[in-house]
Amino acid sequence: MPQHSLHQVEEEVIHIIAQLCKREATEIAKYQSLANDLAVDSIQFLELLSTLEEHFGFEMEVDDLQPERFRSVQSVIHFVLGKTGE
Repeated sequence: MPQHSLHQVEEEVIHIIAQLCKREATEIAKYQSLANDLAVDSIQFLELLSTLEEHFGFEMEVDDLQPERFRSVQSVIHFVLGKTGE
């Protein structure tokens, strides 16, 4: 599994979320809620999970699917850091 720095993970997660939401990366802030601020729906959420798995080279486990891990952009960054061993 490739190693990613904190800064790299932050940039890449924000870029992935921006593409998913059809926004510029500069419009995405770490404090933003995926559902409330960025209007990520359930289909987009599944797409996000799939993209994160593919991009960062990990597999989701059933135990990973806890809503608090995906509430905000920052929580997604922390989740990815945990899965990639950072």
